[in-house]
Amino acid sequence: MNKDSRVAAAGHIRKVLTATAVAFFLIVCFFTAHAFAGVSDEYNIVINDNGREYTITTDEKQPLDILQSIGVELGEKDRLDISEFKSGSGGVISIDRFSTVIINFNNSLNSYGVYADTVGEAFDEAGINAQDCAVNYALDEAVTSGMVITVDSPNMVTVRADGKTYELGAAKGTVADSLKELKITLKGEDYVNPSLTAEVTDGMTIKVYRKETKTVTQTQTIAYGITQVKDNSLEKGESKLEKAGENGKREVTYKVVYINGKASEKTRISSTVIKEPVNEVRRIGTKSTVITPGSIDSYDKFSVGQVISGKYTHYCACEICCGKSTGTTSSGKKIKNGMDDPYYVALNWLPLGSVIEVNGSTYTVVDRGGKNLSKVGRIDIFTPAGHDAAMKGGTGTCSIKIVRLGW
Repeated sequence: MNKDSRVAAAGHIRKVLTATAVAFFLIVCFFTAHAFAGVSDEYNIVINDNGREYTITTDEKQPLDILQSIGVELGEKDRLDISEFKSGSGGVISIDRFSTVIINFNNSLNSYGVYADTVGEAFDEAGINAQDCAVNYALDEAVTSGMVITVDSPNMVTVRADGKTYELGAAKGTVADSLKELKITLKGEDYVNPSLTAEVTDGMTIKVYRKETKTVTQTQTIAYGITQVKDNSLEKGESKLEKAGENGKREVTYKVVYINGKASEKTRISSTVIKEPVNEVRRIGTKSTVITPGSIDSYDKFSVGQVISGKYTHYCACEICCGKSTGTTSSGKKIKNGMDDPYYVALNWLPLGSVIEVNGSTYTVVDRGGKNLSKVGRIDIFTPAGHDAAMKGGTGTCSIKIVRLGW
């Protein structure tokens, strides 16, 4: 091959190599671009699972999706802290695991639910001071659910304060020292039992009492009284309301001592009437009842002046008592609850309009009733004060004198 031919061949080879190199470069760029495109959305997250930290790479955006993607499950009471997590950027996802631990304190077993990472933190959550005590785990040991922690204390003291119970192990010195150890302070009128200067002993229970004194003012009702005025224009047994009563009001100031939030002592300091009560005025009849003779002198086996041993009950004008609410009696007389007492009675064994005297009070027979009222001596006394008053009137025995037979 001559020189010119070698030069031409070399030029051709350079052109081929150059084209191949360009093609290879483009292929590399294509695969590199696609490879980095696949990881461009991934970022690092730190997972703190109850004090155990590890870092993962993920492209998930939501905390629960991130945990699910790596097989981390949350219990029903577990807590998730995402305050330091930034979606798509990084940060920390913290998991506080709920654990149930059993603490055997001087052979006394108690179960505690805690979110602590370590045994020492579990003591803090349970309110237990295990300083100078023998513990079967190191204080920095990780907590696991179901763990049994044994604590042996040479001097065990229980402190009750502010609704909480604290177990203080290896207690020493005075009650004041124990409170100081637990950072419990007394303020104002607060006190403690045993006293602050008492030496602590094994098994002692110390109780803190929060005492507070307040001044409290209350508005109270002053019940009105009843003034009775004799009225000769009204028959005996009749009454008439002349003026309605009205309750008054007073302001009463007390000094109230509270122990642990509950009133334990109350002393009246002052009392001021801000509205005087107004008495009810009721006219009471004193006129002797003049009973005109009836249309008949005798009825069946009964006669005027006859005395019978009887039994009474009470009823009112309501539907429960009467079976109806029309207010019309068998004689046509009208009755209603709230009316002045007309001194009416219901029975079946004397004619309507008859008048009887029952234990010194005079009643007119205006109504009938059930078969029970057919028995001689059985009467039902109308009570206009209402159903409750009729029920309170109850039943009883009485002496019945026939004053008049019929109208």
